[in-house]
Amino acid sequence: MNREHPSASLPFESANFDDTGLKVEKVDMKALRAVAPGFKMSRFTIKPGGHSALDCHEDQELWFIAAGEGELTRNGSEVTSVRPGDVIELGSNISHTLRNTGDGDLRVFSVWWM
Repeated sequence: MNREHPSASLPFESANFDDTGLKVEKVDMKALRAVAPGFKMSRFTIKPGGHSALDCHEDQELWFIAAGEGELTRNGSEVTSVRPGDVIELGSNISHTLRNTGDGDLRVFSVWWM
């Protein structure tokens, strides 16, 4: 084991898909054994044809699209296509939902903070 370069893998909490085809796995920040940062992280997967629930919160959020294709709807009417490599900024109190429009899983990494 190379002690100068610790593993880059993050401790994701286990989760299951819900009835909309969404699975959210939060990072176990306590398991990182570091001072708690001022942000939280998760990854989520949406099966083909599935979607996330409509969400709106005070936290600011960044999404990193890792795999798949989809459509992001903001504020009920602003629709944007998303694909791997896209970074999406969701400001405070912006309603949002994400739908998988592709043939494979839509995989997203999320970081949020107050």
